[in-house]
Parts: sequence; structure tokens; C-alpha cells
Amino acid sequence: VGDGPGLELLAALDRMDLPDPELLLADPAHADLPQRGDLRQAVLDAVVAAVRNRPERSRWDAAWALLVRAVETGAPDLVVVPATTLAALRREDWDVPASIERLAGTVGLSRR
Repeated sequence: VGDGPGLELLAALDRMDLPDPELLLADPAHADLPQRGDLRQAVLDAVVAAVRNRPERSRWDAAWALLVRAVETGAPDLVVVPATTLAALRREDWDVPASIERLAGTVGLSRR
């Protein structure tokens, strides 16, 4: 096959080894997020998609906790799009979690 295509295949396989969004939602405090930005972004987007597919208050709150963890352990700019999308999924009877305050600065900076 050759080195070039072989390395591309290995890179693609590496990208497919992402954590299950449902497992992350089940225990966001202990979530092990990828360090690479592109993989981290894919995981955060997958978590928000999982909440969109099955919107429940507990899952929505868990997703916010996971976004806070992502800000605390990596590049904060990666949570702007998932946070905006997640906010749009809020139902009227769902209180805004206190943890969202930790993200306010990150989202605010993105508007400048």
C-alpha cells in the first residue's frame, strides 16, 4: 500500500476511537476527553447530538457539566459552538444550571 496511504489509514482509525457520548453523559465529572482539538470537538458535538436525540433534563445538565470539564482541561474556544447549540435545546421548564456561569466568559469572548 505504501507509507502515505498506510499512515492515512492509521490516522483515520485513531479518529474513530472516540468515547461513547452516552458514557460521557452518564459520568461527566470523570470524563476522559481527547487532548487533540479536532477529536475533542467531535466528542463535544456528539454529546450535544445525543442530547438532541433524547432530550431530558438530566442529560442536558450532564452535557453542561461536560462542557465545563472541557473548558477546565483544554482549549476553551472548542466549547463555544456546542454550548450555543446545547443552549438552544433548553426547554422552558428546565432551570439553567449553575455550572453555566463557568462558561460565560468563554462564550462572551467569542462574540468580540
